[in-house]
Amino acid sequence: MIRSKLLFLIVGLVVILSLTQLVISHNLATTGEKVRQLELQADQLEEENATLTAEINKIGSLARITEEAQKLGLVKATQVLHLTPEIPVALK
Repeated sequence: MIRSKLLFLIVGLVVILSLTQLVISHNLATTGEKVRQLELQADQLEEENATLTAEINKIGSLARITEEAQKLGLVKATQVLHLTPEIPVALK
């Protein structure tokens, strides 16, 4: 009687531990896949960031801005005027 209860308890414990190991293994595999996907996404975003930074540098370069200004018919100012207010902007 005691022997059969002990055997039943041991078998039950083995089954419970096996199921626990299965659940933990599944969770680790799922988490690993999520980490891999996030790493791929991070790599893609870094590449896109580098591309956009290069494009910003190209578009914002002084040479390109000068070229675009000339295409639009803009010329350098020959005379610069500075306006000064007669009344101070901020009063105490």
